Amino acid sequence: MNPAKASVVGVGYSPVYREKGIDCRPLVVEAARAAIADAGLTVSDVDGVFEYAGDEGAQDIARMLGIDNLTTYADYTARCPSAITAALGAEMAVRSGACEVALVVRSVTREWGTMSGHSAPVASGRAQFDLPYGVMGGIIPVMGMRKQRRLAELGDTEESYGHVSVAARTWSALNDRAVLRDPITLDDYMESRFVADPLRLLDCDYPVTGAVAVVITSAERAADLAQQPVTIDASSMGTGARADWTFTPDFLYGGTLKCAENMWRKSSVTPADVDVAQLYDGFTHITISWTEALGLCGKGEFGEWVDKGRMISPGGSMPMNTTGGQLAEGRLHGLSFLAEAVLQLRGQAGERQVPDAEVSVVANGFGPQCASMVLTR
Repeated sequence: MNPAKASVVGVGYSPVYREKGIDCRPLVVEAARAAIADAGLTVSDVDGVFEYAGDEGAQDIARMLGIDNLTTYADYTARCPSAITAALGAEMAVRSGACEVALVVRSVTREWGTMSGHSAPVASGRAQFDLPYGVMGGIIPVMGMRKQRRLAELGDTEESYGHVSVAARTWSALNDRAVLRDPITLDDYMESRFVADPLRLLDCDYPVTGAVAVVITSAERAADLAQQPVTIDASSMGTGARADWTFTPDFLYGGTLKCAENMWRKSSVTPADVDVAQLYDGFTHITISWTEALGLCGKGEFGEWVDKGRMISPGGSMPMNTTGGQLAEGRLHGLSFLAEAVLQLRGQAGERQVPDAEVSVVANGFGPQCASMVLTR
């Protein structure tokens, strides 16, 4: 049995802030209500809530919105593949019949994810292998090692990474919601300071406070709603072999290869059909790895394929991260990529609209925490 596919029918955002100390709860409500209204639905239509790693759980969100009853809900932890995990959960719930209208929410504050480091006086267990190399509970040293491995193993250059960062600012200049809209050059990237050599400041996303939400329902219900439905053609998660962030046989790709392989196996389209890509850019290394893993270019070929950034910038053959992504729009942490893919396929992305976009691929997470979707209009 192959149940009917699910569709994304609503998208909503809150304002995005650079300041610390902002209460995210009103922003969650604003984004959720906007997504529900965008779909032409009401709060009473929602019977499933799916949330990723925010301060507000699914039951809290239902209470704040005034939802009378949930037939299904889920709170996903930070060990799952970023916020898209909640969207995959919602898709599966809708396709299985566990709920009819699923609200997916991701909220994040500037303080979220702050690492305090390793304070133990003696490194024991696995820490004895981490701490001598500066891995103290944070992701930045780990990503620095991944960048170093790519440069050494594939002979890539830092310029490849820089083109991702520069293109993000080119796109963000077209996005009123983006917090970093000033353009940068490749020289600016190369002159930015190291945070974990060879990882640079401009390889890293920008922390913000905000919320984003989408609504997912059945293809049958979607046909009667306010917006043109965007179909989830296929989706997948992946961990790769010996799933771990630091003790892994594959520092370059993690679970991206298996995740992409599984998604394309189930999809009615191919990498050659993709019109616009929304690929996780918590760090530029992740974007490069997903590009190759998804087959948009060959393994180790990103540096040549990206054509000095022209390929992924406005007017390029593979427009990528068209909001500016987490590097420039701000670290909304995954679900914003799905929301943008939907807007692009509807033709509602304003100045950053990719002409005649019909297929978009979305990929989130890295290492042992990978997930992806391909969407069609």
